[in-house]
Amino acid sequence: MAYINNYYVFIGGDGESVKRSTSISDHPVEEGMVITDHVQRDPLEIQLSGYLVGSDAETIKTNLEKLQKDGSYVKYIGKKILSKAVITDFDTSRTIEIDGGMEFSMTIREIRVAVSAYTGSTSGKTVKSGTQQVVKNNDTVYHTVKKGDTLYSIALMYYGNDTKYTTLYAANSDTIETAAKNAGYTSSSGGEYLVAGTQLLIP
Repeated sequence: MAYINNYYVFIGGDGESVKRSTSISDHPVEEGMVITDHVQRDPLEIQLSGYLVGSDAETIKTNLEKLQKDGSYVKYIGKKILSKAVITDFDTSRTIEIDGGMEFSMTIREIRVAVSAYTGSTSGKTVKSGTQQVVKNNDTVYHTVKKGDTLYSIALMYYGNDTKYTTLYAANSDTIETAAKNAGYTSSSGGEYLVAGTQLLIP
């Protein structure tokens, strides 16, 4: 049993494997062994295989496909916990043995997005924003949602901690739900769906 964001997936006993690697920069010299001047841990990768089951298996598949397509942040909770990650590949297949569900395989890769900083003209304070989506009104900060944004990625951008997504949702639940309904969704599924152009208060 595991979760990708809030989506339940069934992972078998050998269905989760972690790839760890390190990059080393070498430079040849005239005599002796090469010189290593840089050692750096590579991003973690988790390979998953398992099943999408239950009455909402097709919905989960569609939502996971969207997360992959948009390059949205995901958080994986299984034997290993990995946040600040993206789905790099996702394959599904149907067999007669799984009634109403499907097998899947997936790779989730840890990423670090470069975040630039600029100085807000009103307060002179430095505000972090990878795409400069910040609007400052006196001491109030808003973020304009762009395609691919999630509450996880926005929380990570402003707080440096994606678990603060609950704070963002609590402060903006009415706005998020109204935008989702206006866009044709029944609801935002607790902030899972964000509509581009929505302005969110950053408390």
